[in-house]
Amino acid sequence: MFNPSLFKTRLFSAAASTIILSAGMGGVHAETPAPGGEVAFNIDAPMLGDALRAFGAQSGTPILFSESLVVGRAAPGLNGTFAPADALDRLLQGSGLEAVKGQGQAVIIRKRTDAPEPVVPPARPPREEAPAETLPDSSRAKADPGTLRIDTVTVTGTSLRGIAPESSPLQIYSREDILGSGVTTTEQFIRTLPQNFGGGSTEFTSQGLPTDGNSQRNSTYGSGANLRGLGSGATLTLLNGNRVAPTSTIGDFVDLSMIPVSALERIDVLSDGASSIYGGDAVAGVINLVLRDDFDGAETGLRYGAVTDGDMEEVRFSQTLGKNWAGGNIIGTYEYMDRDALGLSDRPDIAAPTLLNGGPINVIDAFDLLPQQTRHSLVLSGRQALGDRLEIASTALYSDRKVESSSVGIANTTSVAKSWIESESLSATFSADYMLRPDWSLTLDGTYSRIRNDNVQQIILPAVATPSEAKTESSLWSVGLLARGDLFALPGGTIHAALGGQFRREDFALRQVGMSPLRDGTRDISAVFAELLIPLVGTENRIPGIDRLELNLSGRIDDYSDFGSTANPKAGLLWVPVDRLKLRGSYSTSFAPPTLGQSGANDRAVGVLPYDFIRNILAIPLPDPSLAGVNYMITIGTAPDLEPETSTTYTAGFDYELMRGRQSLTLSGSYYDIRFEDRLGVTPVPGNLNANYAPGFAFADPGLFPEGTVIFFPSEAQIAAVIDSLSRPVIFAGGATALENIGFINNVSLTRNLASTETSGLDLQVSYETDTDAGHLSASLNGNYILDFVQRASDTTPAVETLNTLYYPVDLQMRGQVALARGNLTSSLFLNYVDSYATDKTAAASRIDSWTTVDLSLSWAFEPSTPGWLSGSALSLSVTNLFDKMPPRTPPLTGFTITGFDPANASPLGRFVALELRKTF
Repeated sequence: MFNPSLFKTRLFSAAASTIILSAGMGGVHAETPAPGGEVAFNIDAPMLGDALRAFGAQSGTPILFSESLVVGRAAPGLNGTFAPADALDRLLQGSGLEAVKGQGQAVIIRKRTDAPEPVVPPARPPREEAPAETLPDSSRAKADPGTLRIDTVTVTGTSLRGIAPESSPLQIYSREDILGSGVTTTEQFIRTLPQNFGGGSTEFTSQGLPTDGNSQRNSTYGSGANLRGLGSGATLTLLNGNRVAPTSTIGDFVDLSMIPVSALERIDVLSDGASSIYGGDAVAGVINLVLRDDFDGAETGLRYGAVTDGDMEEVRFSQTLGKNWAGGNIIGTYEYMDRDALGLSDRPDIAAPTLLNGGPINVIDAFDLLPQQTRHSLVLSGRQALGDRLEIASTALYSDRKVESSSVGIANTTSVAKSWIESESLSATFSADYMLRPDWSLTLDGTYSRIRNDNVQQIILPAVATPSEAKTESSLWSVGLLARGDLFALPGGTIHAALGGQFRREDFALRQVGMSPLRDGTRDISAVFAELLIPLVGTENRIPGIDRLELNLSGRIDDYSDFGSTANPKAGLLWVPVDRLKLRGSYSTSFAPPTLGQSGANDRAVGVLPYDFIRNILAIPLPDPSLAGVNYMITIGTAPDLEPETSTTYTAGFDYELMRGRQSLTLSGSYYDIRFEDRLGVTPVPGNLNANYAPGFAFADPGLFPEGTVIFFPSEAQIAAVIDSLSRPVIFAGGATALENIGFINNVSLTRNLASTETSGLDLQVSYETDTDAGHLSASLNGNYILDFVQRASDTTPAVETLNTLYYPVDLQMRGQVALARGNLTSSLFLNYVDSYATDKTAAASRIDSWTTVDLSLSWAFEPSTPGWLSGSALSLSVTNLFDKMPPRTPPLTGFTITGFDPANASPLGRFVALELRKTF
């Protein structure tokens, strides 16, 4: 009989012994195209473009090139075990092309400037029909040596094709980076990035965080990206460059837990404002999840993992099938993931919150730190060339996720509630690319995406209650047309351009079963956009100190049917003073529209009460005799006239690469400054007092609150305007019976565009590789240092520095990696660091310790010649939090049922060991 506890013990023992063994043998896979660790290649594609795509898939390296650059070029067959750099050299031999290191882990294929144009032999016998026109690289005649030529898939952060502007910070994480990190899910990988803040909407908090109102709307235990800590709604998450329907009870974030990690080809992280390209939500940046779309054969993966202390276990199974043929391909991936819940009883070092009366919770076993989850996902993708000028492509992703969780209600007595949640999502895209002429193309694309959530909750202690059920549905569809190509040549090179338009419709609804809709909204968005890349200085006119100088300009106008129009420009500058050193900077404005759950809210209500009644209850002094005996109106909910949240972003940075023999060093640094204004929130009352104290403050200091917060002696028209905006009937209380003798309207509790956040900081990425006698050694560091994080609840309240306080971003986060590759064995050691901070900024604040954890990943690739079923297989062992370091202790927060750790900056998982077998057929 299978014994999970015994298996986990043996699994961890295997990890420990493997560490000892690997100390003498080697470590991880080399970053291509650097020499070192060898890979088994099986590439029989006759055309160079297909061969390069196969190289990228088999080596785990993002390979970027222009389709027009390789058209008509044949490729040699490549079968055997080679260092990736050697394999790439063999594929490019005689082609007149070369490989250079690009942004992130990407490898760029470009034309060699020191070689004559090669004679391209015919790759296949000519067809009987008239020969197609060869499509040359439009800028080949005056190509800049450092210019990044890319594949037909557009790089994240630009609408241009065939070129990748380098004026904005972009990190590219390959499939090898993702799977080699030891994570099980997509959201786990995003949480490892120092630029992503762990707060916001995550599965770690059942009721959200007190510092993020939108996170309290995450009723499905979904997980959203949160670049720069500006909220999950301020990071645009794309799937293959297309929008995905948002989730939550207001529809404010894309649920990463619905994206199968087995289907990912790479993840692009653009940490810069990008509304000039993509429109709304791209305030802090863009995360583009790129799915695999080119694979020939079959791949099966099986992963089992478990915590070493507790009962949580996890299983992931994946199956991928793909087929390539001349001019097209199809690929399908299925993934199953099942994970047990992690209970507070498994983590005795983490303190439980108390009851409101200070008493202890007596049902610790019913308190889940992480919910139980089961997910099924299926991805289908295909493309086909129709003649020499037209190519069509389509991708579809379906996911069904079920969550079961147990939570503890904290009042003066303990209650236990169970939640059963099902989320079902579907996203589908279609595109048609047509080459109008050699240097211009036209793309027609369409997208459909929806997510449905069904949330059933039931109190089971102290007595079983009638369950409640809420349903949300969020959907969008869009069509777009994009033209891109070359305009004319300047002395510095050819101007590249893109211009297009898009129409999108979004729908959102939240319904409590048996009740009228709580939120119901629909809107239409029309957009036009354009982009230019202007090479001011290039190969032909470079001067000392200016090898390259490029200006990237883009702009977009979005017209929303619910709030109007917004225009957002962006300007980026790239300066290359000397070879291998790039200096860059950008300026942009961006916006985040109010979510449809907010603009379509049916939660506006008003209460009418005698002012003397509430004053006597709360002991509020009478501000002025004129207010004696009056009634007042107090509004709650969401204002009807919401505007978009707006931002201004500046970035500046550098990229430097140094190569000496078989050593390489890459340095990248970025500075960012973001001012995020008109954020949605409620008006704070001094001293965090009850909203009913606000009229007294406002009467004494009329400028204390934003205009319209407290309206004294309102006119009949002002009263009628409030009544007309309501979603629910007026509530009379305290003896008030009619809308008469109204002394003031209190809008303090109404959600409006009030707040602002200012943040600035530094990013640093370092990568080093070299060959040693022990194998190929590589090391890297990714760090984020926040200089300030200042918030204002409204423009009339003082600025508050929230950096380095509980549930807010911490100034320093880093993730480092040391790797060594030798033969078939690859290994990586990761170091994760979160700096120390405090509970608040007062003198009595408690210190929260820094948190350092170590992750380990080991893999052995079996040769294709290995006899039996292990041929073509890879066996991996990963250990997250190798030394089982518990999160730093923090005071529990009873009101949000948050336990004694900070879910925004740490994890309760503990040591987690996983074993994975992956086999390619």
